[in-house]
Amino acid sequence: MKYTVTTRSFFLLVALVFGSRSGVAQPGQLSVPRVEQMPNLPAPYAMRDWKEVARQYDAFVFSQTQTGTHLPLVGFAAAGINYPTLQPILLDTYVGTNSHAQAEAINIIPAIVGASLVGIDKAQQNGIHWVEKIKDFYNAKNRQDVYLNSYSALSGNDWWYDVMPNVFFYQLYSLYPDTPGFAGQYIRIADRWLEAVQAMGGKSAPWTVPYMHYRGWYLAEGRGNTDGVKEPEAAGAIAWLLYHAYRTTHDKRYLNGARQALDFLAALNANPSYELQLPYGVQVAAAINANERAGYDVGKMLNWCFDRGPLRGWGTIVGTWDGQDVSGLIGEANDQGNDYAFLMNGYQQAAALVPLTRYDKRYARAIAKWILNLANASRLLYPAYLPADQQDDYAWSSAHDPQSVIAYEALKESWQGTALYGTGDAKRNGWAQTNLGLYGSSHVGYLASVVATTDVEGILALDVNKTDFTGDPPFASYLLYNPHDEAHVVTLGLGDGSYDVYDAIRETVVAQGVSGNATISIAADEAVLLTYLPAGTETTARDGMLYAGDVVVDYHYRYDYAPALRIKSLAVAEANVGFDQDVPVYATLESPVSPEAAWQWTVNDQPVSTSAGTFSWTSTGQEGIYTIVLSITQEGVTVKDSVTVQVYEHVPTVPVIETFVADQRYYETGQDARILCRVTQAGTEPLQYTWNVPEGTAHSNDSLLVWTLPAADGLYTLTCTVSNRYDLAASGTYAVLVKVIHDTPATPFAYYPLDGDTQDYSGSAYHGEATGTQPAADARGRVGSAYHFTTGDDIITVPNRPSLNVQDHLTVSCWIRIDAVGQESFILSHGSWEERWKLSITPDRRIRWTVRTSTGTRDLDSSFPILLNKFYHVTALYTGYSLELYTDGVPDTFLAHTGLIQTTGKALTFGQKSTGEREYYLQGTLDEVRLYNTALDPVEIATLPTRWNTTVTGLPEASGDQLTVYPNPAWQGRVYLFGMQPADVESMQVYTVAGEATDCRWVVDGNTIGIDLPVGSSGIVILRVQTGRGAVYKRLVVYR
Repeated sequence: MKYTVTTRSFFLLVALVFGSRSGVAQPGQLSVPRVEQMPNLPAPYAMRDWKEVARQYDAFVFSQTQTGTHLPLVGFAAAGINYPTLQPILLDTYVGTNSHAQAEAINIIPAIVGASLVGIDKAQQNGIHWVEKIKDFYNAKNRQDVYLNSYSALSGNDWWYDVMPNVFFYQLYSLYPDTPGFAGQYIRIADRWLEAVQAMGGKSAPWTVPYMHYRGWYLAEGRGNTDGVKEPEAAGAIAWLLYHAYRTTHDKRYLNGARQALDFLAALNANPSYELQLPYGVQVAAAINANERAGYDVGKMLNWCFDRGPLRGWGTIVGTWDGQDVSGLIGEANDQGNDYAFLMNGYQQAAALVPLTRYDKRYARAIAKWILNLANASRLLYPAYLPADQQDDYAWSSAHDPQSVIAYEALKESWQGTALYGTGDAKRNGWAQTNLGLYGSSHVGYLASVVATTDVEGILALDVNKTDFTGDPPFASYLLYNPHDEAHVVTLGLGDGSYDVYDAIRETVVAQGVSGNATISIAADEAVLLTYLPAGTETTARDGMLYAGDVVVDYHYRYDYAPALRIKSLAVAEANVGFDQDVPVYATLESPVSPEAAWQWTVNDQPVSTSAGTFSWTSTGQEGIYTIVLSITQEGVTVKDSVTVQVYEHVPTVPVIETFVADQRYYETGQDARILCRVTQAGTEPLQYTWNVPEGTAHSNDSLLVWTLPAADGLYTLTCTVSNRYDLAASGTYAVLVKVIHDTPATPFAYYPLDGDTQDYSGSAYHGEATGTQPAADARGRVGSAYHFTTGDDIITVPNRPSLNVQDHLTVSCWIRIDAVGQESFILSHGSWEERWKLSITPDRRIRWTVRTSTGTRDLDSSFPILLNKFYHVTALYTGYSLELYTDGVPDTFLAHTGLIQTTGKALTFGQKSTGEREYYLQGTLDEVRLYNTALDPVEIATLPTRWNTTVTGLPEASGDQLTVYPNPAWQGRVYLFGMQPADVESMQVYTVAGEATDCRWVVDGNTIGIDLPVGSSGIVILRVQTGRGAVYKRLVVYR
């Protein structure tokens, strides 16, 4: 029998009197040592109405009519990138963000989930379907096929930015499963992360645990990111995704993938906590223990969520700051006076761990106690709860957010001598005008949905089901903890209906047939875990669980936590086999079985073997589907599992696209491209090739495509699908770079020859200042014509100006010679990857070009590692549609990227990441730095390695040494020429760096010649003076 409880009330009517056990652990409960360091009842105690905060937050930030400084915070893009008709949501990450109209999945999706959890229908709010609009975070256009943190991004840079948007989407899907397009995205996401787990080594035949110790995973390339701080906790969040996919689809592939990821996490010996993925892994470990009778060490992993971890000092704060209990907050938990707590992390950990108590009741008291501390301390991140002089942005909040629903990103134990300080990273890094963080405040609905106050101060009612996201559980369930030193009676309400109330901790029905209002008495420092069953429900115990009909009421009845006899996996390496082929069958058990256990193998119901542990079946000579079943019987208990094998006379083989081969690295517009699709593992079956091109015209001859390219430059991606008669197919994509070649060379807006000085010779006056660097020989061997960087003290700094922040297109070129590489070494940086762009060398000696735009941050690496002590000319482009790298004037690599380059207030730096971060310094020589506010074409790029300061115009300078031009450098207008008789001058021209000549007007003033420079002259120019004896040349710099 299945029951449906319609009441959503937090309250119940029942009278229980438990004896006080002050100083004695509650029977059946296990402690979390870090939580035990927290007070039972924090002081001062001031619990906000978090549900009201969540509702007010939603009304504020999603209002398009808010007025005032930095308002409104929300808007819409004109069109979606992946779903053009959507007009996706734009929501600032911080109040006063410098890049207005941002869109981060970790901000927007949780805001919609959180609002929905407190009862707001975001599918039809004020005529807007907010839920559907988040679909654009599903990166389909760039074929990532998962949710990422921006509407156009690449996976691989940072696991939590890649995995958590998918977790948030799965949560949203559970609330709005009928949203058009969601179901297809849901399955594809599961497939993508299962493919990733398998690519990391996870498999079932034989059972193999993947290696997941990476910072991220490049889904498109199928490889791990080994740079920077690793995030092995991501295994937990990936397991959470795959297990939810299994619960939705019942496809055991997802269960196996979830188990493999969890096996990796559970086998770690050191705390892997990094951000907020770990608690989701612990929750799913408890759920799999409960549902699949596994034996994961939940206690070990749960303690990781609270203890300080080694990766970045992440953990749970314990203690008092400036007289306020702050225990329970999550962040940098150093315990040495410099803790740094972040809002988002506490809210998400609460959402993950409260449902855990449903699956592992032993930790109910510990988690409830922690939630009490967290819910009380979280108010301190909101401006209204701090003195004005203990926060960064009191003025804005008090003027524009009087309800104080937008919190600070973080809370600092001490900041510049002030204790308990509301702050964040945005202002210090130049990201925003305030440290009020929406990306953390947007998660408030998670905490609000699980927390409700009662009529006894300090006793909360926690909704165990609300953030489980496995659909609507049939029975309401609540966790209450009494933090006081004596028993307290709580008056609660059930709402409509009559109920039997079961306490899972006491394992007893504590009230029968109750309705209306009543009281519950909870002993001091104890918890109750209550489930509301419709009155008269019969419960039965079986397999270590308590059931009401087919619904589990208590997953570990009688505190049975022993792993059960269970077949974890039964698998074959190949599901399609030929005649008379040996087929090893791999059985993986949940826990070892005794030697007396009876094994029975059958094939299509026919017994074939009783071998223990291993079995190999020889396929028959008849095509068909064969079901192999393993049964194990031990102490009267029998478990079974099965796997199917398809037998063919000729086994069909899935085609594998090995690569695409093009006849050129890039093409000019309108040119014909010839592209070959090379297929391997195709068997003997004839193949069919289906080609699709986005623009232009094309015709194909099986594996060869001839494509007449479009008339506009761009990065165009074709698709080829290869199939056989068994409908087995493989698809691949190939990006083709199409370029317009320009007749006129471009002029740099900043140019640093570095020939003994750090002046800007473009005429823009972006002059640099060198510190610590030494003169060096350039690529031609000319001494003193380049700069050498050796230590973290060596840097060239160009002060920032708004005009340096070009946004549409950018070309950066330079000569480099690398002496050594330790960690990533920065060649050039303007705001680095966090804000704008950088050119660097990775630890494996690849050139890396990184650009942050309004659609996200992308890295492009060279295809090869450079050699040490060798000069390379490097050109890096952002075109508005691509990132491109050229070495020694030759195209190397490219990838798609769009959006406006973001701006920064930081200086342009040579040889360092920034003026404030000196650990990523360059060890080597840098020369001939040029910046263009356009994307150079490949023909011009090919000439850059031959362009030098002394030959920039291709004109000689000989015979001009006796002349003096004043002033030099000069501003546009008149300059004066000394050292030549006016009567000798026949004509004058000014030549630009591109070799273009313009006649000059000159006037005579005694023995001085005044020259009016042509309008528009700027940068390095050559003055050519024609006399009767020949031409004389003089170089000068002209500023705009």
